[in-house]
Amino acid sequence: MSRQRAALRLSLKALTGAAVLGALLALPAPTSAAAKEAAKPPAKAAAAKARPAKSSGPATPACYNRSEYAAEQMMRLHTEMMIVGLTCRTVTPDKKPFDLYQDFSVKNRAMLSNSEASLIAFYKRSGGGNATRQFDMFRTELANEISRRAATIGIPQYCANFVDRSAVAKDLTPDDLRTLTTDEKGAGLMHLASRPLCDVKTVSGPDTNYAVAQAPVAAPAKVVTAKAKAKPAKAAAAAKPKQKVAAAPAKQSVAVR
Repeated sequence: MSRQRAALRLSLKALTGAAVLGALLALPAPTSAAAKEAAKPPAKAAAAKARPAKSSGPATPACYNRSEYAAEQMMRLHTEMMIVGLTCRTVTPDKKPFDLYQDFSVKNRAMLSNSEASLIAFYKRSGGGNATRQFDMFRTELANEISRRAATIGIPQYCANFVDRSAVAKDLTPDDLRTLTTDEKGAGLMHLASRPLCDVKTVSGPDTNYAVAQAPVAAPAKVVTAKAKAKPAKAAAAAKPKQKVAAAPAKQSVAVR
């Protein structure tokens, strides 16, 4: 009897332990706060990527008005005279190219100042930062562009042509300079500019089709594909060998005794 009770107690303990273990396994695993945060989709990061990037400021205007266009031409002329003066003063010292640049600067101080102010106002319209600094960057790049051109042409050849141009520019009157910087037709040249004029619209038309005479194309030679019906040559009949006929023996006379 005691043995049966002891066996019953062991079986009850085993069942109770199995039930508790099953209940624990059935419970959902607790999630920590860090795990919950990690499980959440990165909504803020996705939203940040979806937002368009803010521009630093409005873009620089794409075209010049008339005074701004003339101002750039004046700056180009003045900057080129400076590069000629610095580059060629040892190549052609007798022509004193740097003195030509200085004399031009003093003589046309008012026009140069107005041109500088006009371009600074142009950069202010863009609202993209310090307008004076943008103007200085423009002049630096312009000087670098002219220096690269001089190196491409070759310094001796460049000085031989451009020092004389500086001498002519020094003697121009204010009216001559206005014609040179504003009136391409009157000046007889085409201006370089970093931006076009706002009030000039260029329309591109279709290309003109010209009739071009072409040499006649020879027709390809026809290839004769007809098969000639060649008759098989008849085999020559085998020549029959001529049989030599033995000559009949001559009649012999028999002597009768």
